[in-house]
Amino acid sequence: MAVAARHGPVLVVAGTMTFLGVWGLARASAMGNDEVISHWVALLPLRQLWHLLRHIDAVHGLYYLLLHGWMAVGTSPAVIRIPSVAAMVAAAALMVVIARRLTGSGWAGLFAGLIMALTPSISYYAQTARSYALVYTCVLGQTLTLLSALEAERPAAARARVTRRWALYAALVTLGAYLNEMALLVLAAHAITVLLARYGRRAAGHWLAASAVGAFLAIPLLWLGYLQRSAVSWIHRPGPHALWLLYQDYFGAAFAAALLVVVCSMVAVLPPGEWERRRRGGADGASGTAWWRSGGVSLPSVAAPLLLVPAGLLLVESRIAAPMYQDRYVLYGEAGAALLAGGGLYRIGRWLAAAKRRRELVALPGVAVCLCTLLLQLGHQYRERLPASRDFNFGGLAFYLAAHAHSGDGVLFINSFYRKAELGYPEQFRKTSDFALAVSPATAASYQGIDKPFAAIRPLMLGHRRIWVIGGLPSPHLTALSRAESLVLLHDFTQVTVRPYKHLWLTLWIRHNRL
Repeated sequence: MAVAARHGPVLVVAGTMTFLGVWGLARASAMGNDEVISHWVALLPLRQLWHLLRHIDAVHGLYYLLLHGWMAVGTSPAVIRIPSVAAMVAAAALMVVIARRLTGSGWAGLFAGLIMALTPSISYYAQTARSYALVYTCVLGQTLTLLSALEAERPAAARARVTRRWALYAALVTLGAYLNEMALLVLAAHAITVLLARYGRRAAGHWLAASAVGAFLAIPLLWLGYLQRSAVSWIHRPGPHALWLLYQDYFGAAFAAALLVVVCSMVAVLPPGEWERRRRGGADGASGTAWWRSGGVSLPSVAAPLLLVPAGLLLVESRIAAPMYQDRYVLYGEAGAALLAGGGLYRIGRWLAAAKRRRELVALPGVAVCLCTLLLQLGHQYRERLPASRDFNFGGLAFYLAAHAHSGDGVLFINSFYRKAELGYPEQFRKTSDFALAVSPATAASYQGIDKPFAAIRPLMLGHRRIWVIGGLPSPHLTALSRAESLVLLHDFTQVTVRPYKHLWLTLWIRHNRL
């Protein structure tokens, strides 16, 4: 019975996250821009993969290597997303453990885990073949290890135990950095937690040493990332829309659901009330003093910095220096929102139980809010699983082309960026000829390859009766680029098919019959 009570919340949350992770996982085999890259790179032989990472995307190198090994299981889009699903399930379980450890209540852990699992952004990245779910899990692992290490700093603790826990913390810092260098921003949040704990210079010194070792071991990756910084030159300075997206990532996609989570989070950071002061040392750490003054580790002192600091630092940096901010880089800050919401729901439940003098009411607010967040966001959850939910629907385009292309058709990418459709779905392009390509992406160590000069492309265009054109607009004369290839199409070909996809257009052009 005791075992069931202890592990029950973990099993419920892990089961919920597993269901949400596998629901609609295949997504009609559609892959967006980032997933196409992951799929293509992970399929490269190790020698070519290393060649690519020396020139671009070294910051994702560890993830690509892990996915390369996973490809032995299968190469379909659904299969390559399984590591992300598994990582989010593990993260949800860690959420329960951390919240229970900070509050002493399984209810707080259950509610925090469910709030996390029911947030649509979590499902989105659980079903995305990128490193962000793994980073989220690693950050929660770091946080749990930090709590264990600080606990081991008690005077009676064995020195070997202290050393092992800080060594594990340093290892997880390094691992998180190699999965994505932005994971290092969590160290700033943990620094605030350590300072608020006020466990003395010895504990602070151990944390600083472990953090420094972990960050130092990541220097080779940071240096490569700096050398390859042109790969993120497309990132713009964040504005109000970026803040709104981050708010939805952290609190929920539906306005009412997000508002409920925000209110519950605010409850968690309130100083203890009068009745809580009378119950000094309650389960939520109430001791008559506000958590930011009382010392020790509390749920707010862990969760609030995690919620605010990494994203805040990256936003500020991207406003005053080279823009680096993308909401997915700091997705793990959502853990702070979920922890606060879980703690707030448990606190509200305790208020209700105390007012009614009925202990069984402690779970009622949490159950009601979790059910509301589920129902209010079902539509958003459904849309996250549609083929068009990602930035580019390369899959829909590729499957249509495969069904309607004739053997020997040409394919022309108005911008070499769109060649990723062929990288992600080479089988669907086997009837066509990418006649403009001079150097393959694998050889060029890029995702676009190198095109031939127009003088070589023009006769190849005129040698095809049918050319499929892939680009961002339905007709090449509407593009901002003044490309000679577009003029050839407009002069010598007739557009007969136009197919729109998310941020993509597929058109078919047939050569004029000339006497």
